[in-house]
Amino acid sequence: MRKPFLSLLALASISLSALADGLPPNVLKALKAAQIPAANVAVVVQPVDAAQPLVAHNAAQSMNPASVMKLLTTYAALDLLGPAWTWKTTAWVESVTVDGRLDGNLYLKGSGDPRFAIEHLSGLLRQLRVRGIQHIAGDVVLDRTVFNVPSIDPGAFDDKPMRPYNVGPDGLLINFRALRFTLQPDNGKPRVLMETPSEGLRVDNQLRAGEGGCSSNWKDLISVRLIPEK
Repeated sequence: MRKPFLSLLALASISLSALADGLPPNVLKALKAAQIPAANVAVVVQPVDAAQPLVAHNAAQSMNPASVMKLLTTYAALDLLGPAWTWKTTAWVESVTVDGRLDGNLYLKGSGDPRFAIEHLSGLLRQLRVRGIQHIAGDVVLDRTVFNVPSIDPGAFDDKPMRPYNVGPDGLLINFRALRFTLQPDNGKPRVLMETPSEGLRVDNQLRAGEGGCSSNWKDLISVRLIPEK
């Protein structure tokens, strides 16, 4: 029983030393399958309390940081805001409520919450009802001034403005600035229901039902195009 154990330790030692000089064979195989040259990849794996990395490949070569940049922004958020930080979306009124009627505007002030979804907005509206506001005679004003950022072109990065990762910073971001659609069968033609109707947005449903069940890649068979009306 002792020899296999010692052999395993020796193998582990050899593997770690080999990884310090480059990428492991299974990673190289995966890169080759994805047609990504190893020269275009930089990898460093190093415990925070270690002097030397376990894996190092092109460690000193400049690369596009991509999602690795999230490590820096996350570290900055933890350092500046703390681990217990929570965003607050508040509601303000400019007049009193009489018999359930608010004769004035309702202000929704955002603090930059990136995960303020439709469910949270519904919960906020329920709280307003509990506090006696049943009807708003004024306007609903969205205050996103917590961020003073210039407008951006969401398609400038990769010409895909509809992708969620291209959404810019927003002081009052609601539902990731995304729309949720539900498909329902209706006498052979699928119906497309938009969860939150949006003014100025019309759905031109050109879906057709087919024979048989849905395949696992049914989402790949549906395309969405945003066409501005002339």
